[in-house]
Amino acid sequence: MGLRARMSRLERQADGLYRTLRLPDGAEVRYTPEEMLEAVAACVRSEASEHRLLPHILRMDGYQGMVGLVKRLQESRGKSGDGS
Repeated sequence: MGLRARMSRLERQADGLYRTLRLPDGAEVRYTPEEMLEAVAACVRSEASEHRLLPHILRMDGYQGMVGLVKRLQESRGKSGDGS
């Protein structure tokens, strides 16, 4: 089996391990489901600014699913006035 065939097979196998955020500008950001859960947990702990997915999530349109949860958590923090 050649290198190209092996790479294609590995890409197909890895395809199910990742999800993709499609941003309004057409950019795509790959992440694992665990990374999305970590982003939610970081929001809950007020450490969201430290998570790599946060800037991308906040650029997303809509409020569906986990993206919506993260966006609503961030918005509620902004409305509290003290950031905690």
